[in-house]
Amino acid sequence: MLVLGVCGSCASSKRTRVLIETALKSAVVCGEDITTDLIDLSEVKIDFCDGRPYEEYSESTKKVLKKIKHADAYLFGSPMYRGSMTGALKNLIDLIPNDFLKGKASGLVATGGSDHHYLGLDLGFRTAMAFFQVHTIPGILYHSRFTVKDGQIIEDNVKEQAENFGKDLVELASITRGKVLGPSIY
Repeated sequence: MLVLGVCGSCASSKRTRVLIETALKSAVVCGEDITTDLIDLSEVKIDFCDGRPYEEYSESTKKVLKKIKHADAYLFGSPMYRGSMTGALKNLIDLIPNDFLKGKASGLVATGGSDHHYLGLDLGFRTAMAFFQVHTIPGILYHSRFTVKDGQIIEDNVKEQAENFGKDLVELASITRGKVLGPSIY
């Protein structure tokens, strides 16, 4: 099972990425057959979505989309800006062909300046996952105030939640095994 983290942050703080990385490290301990990878949108150049077939985009964009296609489960993460995910992550979601995510499992990860942005995940993130017929962990890994030092989360409760989230994603992916539950829309 390949668990792919997608960090939609372009910020230098890397708090969203650290939450994703902590969850990914925890996912690996769930079984010998589990591997992880990470796409950090601050480190990779992808094209702006303009409706072309994905095969016509740049090699960099196609490489990212191929990773997404071959993964079995995802941790999609973003800092929240104005109550929504970053434009970079929304652009990537717009580039993903419908059938690349269908029936797979995901966890939603976000950071924000306050706890008031928590519900923004349901308005954009979870809606996009529903469109792709992705099974999402019902809870969201969201934190607005935590400290990162030397690439590690300092607060034990935040670290523990991220670790459990990674394990929960593996369990959800193992249960659903890429199968769409309910009517398929495409």
